[in-house]
This record gives sequence, structure tokens and C-alpha cells, in this order.
Amino acid sequence: MIPNIGAPPARIVPNPDGSQDIIDFGDNAAVPNAIVFDASGRMLISDSFQGAIFSVADPTACNGACVADLVVHDGLLATAGFPPFGANGLAFNADESALYIANTGDDRVLRLVNLDTTNDLSVFAESINGADGLTFDTKGRLWVAANQADEVVALNNTGRVIVKLGDFLGIRHDGSAQGLIFPASLVIVGKELFVTNLALPLTGGDEPEADVTRYTISRMKIPE
Repeated sequence: MIPNIGAPPARIVPNPDGSQDIIDFGDNAAVPNAIVFDASGRMLISDSFQGAIFSVADPTACNGACVADLVVHDGLLATAGFPPFGANGLAFNADESALYIANTGDDRVLRLVNLDTTNDLSVFAESINGADGLTFDTKGRLWVAANQADEVVALNNTGRVIVKLGDFLGIRHDGSAQGLIFPASLVIVGKELFVTNLALPLTGGDEPEADVTRYTISRMKIPE
């Protein structure tokens, strides 16, 4: 069970002229979204509306509903943007020294280090349009589903985009999308990337997603 912990802390945003803006967030319901497991079997959970990361130490040992423990509650994990989902996709790097967190509405990927001690949270990458699902490949590249750009991108260890794959190429006669349309989650199997096409018309019938009647998973080769 994800507890209701209240509104995310206000976020202070510095401006180039030296002034500051303050973003105050509402007290929203708990909305657990993505999960990831560490090597010990602990489960980490993102909460998109409360702007938080929770954990369950040993989910296999729970009798009935597990109660999640708060790891971090921060304004960087919330959003005032679109789509209105803050903390979303999760991925650990190879040695689990950092947890990477997509913030969908802010078009960002965040990095959380010193997990369970100081929980230092910072911005790793910007301007990824609708950052959603995350996963690492064997070369250490972080793949991000950019649901508003209908593409997936790979980031290097400095957060720079070094690969872009996919595009929206229209709707087939059978109601399925050609290419990617609102890619949300991704998994790597061998040298191939599998991506879910969420394709939900979030803003009404004026989007291509409204014409989708057959939902698909796309498969693409990962470039060397």
C-alpha cells in the first residue's frame, strides 16, 4: 500500500536575472507508477502525483498488502507540466550507485545517488519530450521512451542524447500505428528493444491516438 504523504515540497526555480519562481504543488492522491528491483530484492516504486519514491524491503515476504516506506519526497519528482505525471520510469545503473527517474511532465530524467543516506537528487537530462520508461543496455546507455515525441532516445553517461530511434508514421487500415505512438515502457532482450505503444487520446479526439483501435508493441534493433 502506498501511503498518502501530502503535497510535494515547493520547488524553487532560479531565473537568469537572479530572481526566483516558486512552484507550489497540490495534495494529490497516491498514484504508484513504475517499479524496479535492486540486487537485494527490494522494490522501488515511483509515485507520479505525490512526487515521491517508496520502497518495499522484501515484497515476497508480505502477508496481504505490503506497506511501502518513503525514500524521498521532493518537488523535483512532481510536475506542473504535461502530461501531468511527475516521477515515472525507474532504472538502476549497473553497479546500483544511482537510481534514474523519469519526470514525464518536466521532460527530464533525474538521478538519485546515496540512496538511503543523504538521497541526493539532481537533474541528469533535460528536454526529453515526455520522458517515460527507462532501461539500461549492456553498453551503459540509458534508453528513455519519449512519449510526446513518439521516439526512444539513448543517453550517454553525461545525459547527452546519442541515439534516436522511431517515429510516428500514421495509422494502418487495421487501426494499429505504424512506428511509435506514445511509447511508454521499454525492455531490452538481447540486441532488441521492445516498446509499448500506449496510444491513449489524453486530450480528446484531436490526436492521432484517437484513431488507434489495435494496440501494439514495437520491436527494433539496438544499434551498436
